[in-house]
Amino acid sequence: MFFSKWFRGRGNRQPGPEEPPLYIRGVCVGLEDRFLLERLAPENKWKLRFANSPREGFSLAAKQCFDVILCDRNQPGYPWREVLDEFSQTAPRSCILLLSPANDDYLWGEVVQHGGHDIVRRPLREQSALRAIETARLRQFAAHVG
Repeated sequence: MFFSKWFRGRGNRQPGPEEPPLYIRGVCVGLEDRFLLERLAPENKWKLRFANSPREGFSLAAKQCFDVILCDRNQPGYPWREVLDEFSQTAPRSCILLLSPANDDYLWGEVVQHGGHDIVRRPLREQSALRAIETARLRQFAAHVG
C-alpha cells in the first residue's frame, strides 16, 4: 500500500520552497506549446525565456546559463542536428531537449550524438512536459552535486 501511494504521487511532485527556479530557454517553440509552458511555469518555479530563432537562442545561451533548452525540431533554415551541435558547444551545462512530433530509438540516438539529452513529443501535453522537465531538473541537480 505504501509503495503504490508513493509511486502515484511521483508524477505530481511540486518543487519545494527551497528549490531554486529552473531556467528554461525555448527555441522556436510553437504558440500552443508556449501557452502550456507559460501556464505551468509559475507553479513549478520555471523561469522561461523564448527565442524566435536559433541564432537568437545561441546569442542568449552564450550570455546566460539555462538549465534546460527546449529546441523544436522543425526550424526553417536551420537543420536541427546543427542547432543541437551549436547549443551543446555554446551551453555545455544545459540539458537540451528536442521537441519533435516523432520519437523513436534511431532519432533518440541521433539526438544524443549531437549533444541533446532527450526527445519530448509535441504538441506538448501537460504530463509529458512536466515529466521531461522534472527529469531535466534531476539531471541538473545530479550534475551540480556530482
